[in-house]
Amino acid sequence: MAASDTDWDLLRVFLALMRADTLREAAAALGTSHPTVHRKLNALETQLGVMLFERAQQGLRATPEAVELLALAESVEANFDALARRASGLSTQIAGEIRVTVPDLIASLLIEDFAAFTNRWPRIQLRIEPTYDVMNLRRGEADVAIRVMPHGESPSDELVGRKAGTIYAATYGQTHQWIRWWGDQRDDAFINDTPFSDRRTAIVLPDVHLQLAACVAGMGLAGLPCFLADQVLERRTEPRPSRDLWVLVHPDLRRSPRLRIFRDEMVAALQRLQPRLEGRTGSD
Repeated sequence: MAASDTDWDLLRVFLALMRADTLREAAAALGTSHPTVHRKLNALETQLGVMLFERAQQGLRATPEAVELLALAESVEANFDALARRASGLSTQIAGEIRVTVPDLIASLLIEDFAAFTNRWPRIQLRIEPTYDVMNLRRGEADVAIRVMPHGESPSDELVGRKAGTIYAATYGQTHQWIRWWGDQRDDAFINDTPFSDRRTAIVLPDVHLQLAACVAGMGLAGLPCFLADQVLERRTEPRPSRDLWVLVHPDLRRSPRLRIFRDEMVAALQRLQPRLEGRTGSD
């Protein structure tokens, strides 16, 4: 078979192997099995007539030929993804799957709105990926991203969407030491604007639920979202804007009816939740 007959599925395996540390990691990224990836790699090498990876006890090692072909394979990937996005954007049906990446903390706030959406649009299936990782909309890893960004910052120009709300944070916990998120200067802006900026750092804990648990256990201070921490802790400082919430899609998908409907409904839902995001109660 000529190299020109190589199908996209085999190239996806090649790219996954180039981006992963092990064959098993590549299989997990592709949502398939280790033997399947191995079989497809062999098929690709046979089609191209080139050895792409050296087999060793430590795993696979990319050959110089593989490194040389990587840029071309990524170009094919970019064109294929653009084609898929454009085709999806042209679809006029209010049906199909919508893949949404959203932090679990925000997903828990929106779960009733997700349920209401699926009841209103029974031919649409939501696939929710609860993660803080920035999944790549350009490569089609998700259709819609609900992202948490530092207050006042805007998303990349390659994405389109709307700012839907602002999360307010305050300081909670025992005042003798800090529980930091990053452990570097990224925490300083928040900490330096509190009366406790001279306290030492006890632990770096980049998970909001674990930070809350650590505060409840008396480990120290943390800057936490008011809507989460107010349920179990007293504020040590007044709430202030901390993070903005954006609902984003790729420009090629902006005219897709099902994505536009979902995006608009999630923006409206977050706007309704704004008093809660600010830490305001019914009596405030």
